[in-house]
Amino acid sequence: MNLEKALEKAKAENKEVFITVYTTYCESCNMMQEEIFKEKKVSNYYNQNYISLLIDADSKAGKKIVEQYQLHDYPAFLFINQKNEPLHLFVGNMEKSDFMKSTKEAKNPNQQLYTLKKKVTKNSSIEELSEYIYVTYKAAMEDPEMLSAFLKKIEHDHIELKSIWFALKEATMHTGLHSEAVTYVIKHVKEIENQYGGKEIIQTINGAAKVSMQPYVEKKDIKGWKELMVYLEKELGREGETLNCAYNPTFYLNIKDYNTAYSKMVQGVDVLKDRDQEVKAYLYRNWAWNIYHYYDESDKLNTGLKWINEAIKVHPTCMNLETKAGLLFKNKNYKEAKMIAQQAVQLEKKENVHAMLAHTILQELESIE
Repeated sequence: MNLEKALEKAKAENKEVFITVYTTYCESCNMMQEEIFKEKKVSNYYNQNYISLLIDADSKAGKKIVEQYQLHDYPAFLFINQKNEPLHLFVGNMEKSDFMKSTKEAKNPNQQLYTLKKKVTKNSSIEELSEYIYVTYKAAMEDPEMLSAFLKKIEHDHIELKSIWFALKEATMHTGLHSEAVTYVIKHVKEIENQYGGKEIIQTINGAAKVSMQPYVEKKDIKGWKELMVYLEKELGREGETLNCAYNPTFYLNIKDYNTAYSKMVQGVDVLKDRDQEVKAYLYRNWAWNIYHYYDESDKLNTGLKWINEAIKVHPTCMNLETKAGLLFKNKNYKEAKMIAQQAVQLEKKENVHAMLAHTILQELESIE
């Protein structure tokens, strides 16, 4: 079915049109189709409310949509009314709960990206600006002028409003470490941390770091990267030191300097000794996953096991358990790997996740046995 036919069907059934734009080389696109859209609640909701299309970004129809809506992140989820007018857009890989939250926003005129674009100005209220900034940056778009107006209107007590924090967080994560949004977060880090916790700060600036990291990785610019880390530590102090722990291993892994990456993780453990348990658990899990993914030496695998065990003490989740199972499997501790992988699988339905690694390990163990 093409878009023209979908619009005709939408009019006949009094529905709107939902378009998923994907690429054949996008792993996140495959994951969303296999894990999210096959969920009964998700498919039922879309069947009841939309005529759905799945369009390859590289097809003739896809190229037209990509150009019209300036898409560059996939999967992209576009909502169109019966008159072929855009209502809403969001992009990226996400869990079921986040996907359905964004889906519900597509039905609310006060949260629809393209509806807000028509009515929100620099003089709009902080509430309207926050909604606009949130959905704009969530769609991987930018509007520096409106972002600047939004930041200027935020007053001290506004940060307590979740809608304003969500907008600030989304903009920060998409604009990089040298953006106006990051500068605002850095200046108000204590208020944000008191309201939402240190983990929120790390995750938010971590998103910005991924944006900023790419050019340094492409050029293998170690000097420039170090200067950026010094800037963060100078501006954020103790929090900046924690953020260094989060970013440094990732940078060195990306430039394939595995020895330095490992040493940065080990150094990070010492830095984190007196940090919040949530922050430690978050970083320990990331580092343990790095060990599983990039290293084969038994001593490093054992170190990764120590880290994931610390994370499991705080959060005995499916993700943490399957990371542990992976480390045990690589270290040839098959009996315990099987037991932990089975525990991870048991948590799948409860947590609404797919324990892909745990299933893979169990299949591998069957062939070994």
